[in-house]
Amino acid sequence: MAVAAQMPHHVTAVVFHPETRHLDLRPDSPAYATQPRLITARIVATANKAAGTETARTVRVLPPGSAPAPRTASKAPAGVVTLLGA
Repeated sequence: MAVAAQMPHHVTAVVFHPETRHLDLRPDSPAYATQPRLITARIVATANKAAGTETARTVRVLPPGSAPAPRTASKAPAGVVTLLGA
């Protein structure tokens, strides 16, 4: 259940912050940072549908090549990670 056809190849779900319900995404270039910002609501809706619960509340698009997420965060739930895939 891909949100957008090209996103699985250029945007990675990096980490999910359960305390704030933020999903961090990392594009592979500045050009691919724009689309996730434009379709944030669709990403959140698809993530929640894939997870089977109201898991995600917001999406944060990290800069390409940014540092890894802090240790206090956890991996994104499987349903949320797969929303970027096919």
